Amino acid sequence: MNTQDDKIRELLSGTKMTAGENLKYRIMHQIEAEKALTRQKKKVVSSNPFIGNMIAIFGVMYALIALVAFGTYFIGGKSALESLQVLAPIALIASACGIFWMISVYDDRRRSKQKTKG
Repeated sequence: MNTQDDKIRELLSGTKMTAGENLKYRIMHQIEAEKALTRQKKKVVSSNPFIGNMIAIFGVMYALIALVAFGTYFIGGKSALESLQVLAPIALIASACGIFWMISVYDDRRRSKQKTKG
């Protein structure tokens, strides 16, 4: 069995072709050109993405609450701000933004754990 392998290797070694220096140079040049043209992934260095999300989400929340409050004040006056018709939308906005923030924090933590594992 071993002698047959040696004979086959000996027969195939004569047919083996080697690449010329010009071909090797062109292949390496093509690899380097493709590497230069492909976009490199940039790592985003953020001190704490949780704080950035919190500021954005709660900033939108307070802006919406301010819009509701100003609109109510200009339409109904000072007494309208204390009515249930204003407090209910404000509570709805606050709870919706709070839930959205909790989901985004959970998602960010899950993604950061995935990046550290893989």
